[in-house]
Amino acid sequence: MQTIGIILVSIQILAAIALIFIIAIQTTKSEQSGTGMGWGTIGGQASSSVHKFGLDAQLTRITTYIAVIFFVVSVLSAIVQHKLVIH
Repeated sequence: MQTIGIILVSIQILAAIALIFIIAIQTTKSEQSGTGMGWGTIGGQASSSVHKFGLDAQLTRITTYIAVIFFVVSVLSAIVQHKLVIH
């Protein structure tokens, strides 16, 4: 049971890192509307790499999937840790 907890926490950490990376490369709302100053999320880094058609939609979809994975793994990890404490 403890091995399952370690695996779940590892998946949770990887999902958190993936979420940070995916969110950091997405364009900002002000950049999408054209009212921004052309800066990306990280000092202009994102603005040069996210101008392909449909890439924003794909990144949004990927972000949603990773967020759901993070949430589910967090709940499962809490359940496993709770069962370890009780037994």
